[in-house]
Amino acid sequence: MASTAAAKAWPTPAAGPSASGDPEILFTFDDGPNPTLTPKVLDLLKQHQIKAVFFMVGEMVASENKKVPGIVQRIVREGHVIANHTMTHADLCRVKEPKAIAEIDDGKAAIERVSGMPLVWFRAPFGVRCDRLEAELAERATKHFHWDLDPQEWKHGDKAKTVGYVTGSLGRSHARNVLLMHDIKPVTVAALPEILAWLERENALRAASGKRPIRVVQAPAIAVEQLSPGLTAWSGDVVERLRGLRGDLARVLP
Repeated sequence: MASTAAAKAWPTPAAGPSASGDPEILFTFDDGPNPTLTPKVLDLLKQHQIKAVFFMVGEMVASENKKVPGIVQRIVREGHVIANHTMTHADLCRVKEPKAIAEIDDGKAAIERVSGMPLVWFRAPFGVRCDRLEAELAERATKHFHWDLDPQEWKHGDKAKTVGYVTGSLGRSHARNVLLMHDIKPVTVAALPEILAWLERENALRAASGKRPIRVVQAPAIAVEQLSPGLTAWSGDVVERLRGLRGDLARVLP
């Protein structure tokens, strides 16, 4: 057991304050990739010109399924950001320290091996936080990336409940929100089109009434915004690639 393993929340807002002054949303997806469902999520994101963060599990990336490497490469090719979600999705504040360290390091290595991209973001399974985990991440110069909105669709499997939670929360928000969803769950694939359609309708109504829009924050822009000062683990060409994506997106998004 980890010492000081009692639950304590990671800081929020998870991705800092709104840069635009408008309510904002960043899409993030955990636990994949899934050979059947992740491509459907990617299709939806591409249709709506959204770049997300995918927190991948190492054993999923290292799957023997022959479709998986191509899916990982597609995620990178289409401009999304990938990050580490451990090797086997273990509770890092409950397993013994050598196991916790292996979960972090082996997950990172497995994902980097298939993706060809260095990782600097990490998300703890179940959002657990304890002193030992914080020290392990600090030793690796790795930033934990928490969330603000959790519809818990992975638990209840209810599409209407998922859509209602996300749209209701965004409709009331005046800040930047990191949304947690799961690209290995059918309910995520079912709810995502309705969330995206609501977002378009809501922004049309806001434009007509002079209200501030809900802006989609693109993952590469957040990466450049948050990681540029300490990108010692990233090569210069990766940083420039992210900056280029941010500039391209700025030209096509509101």
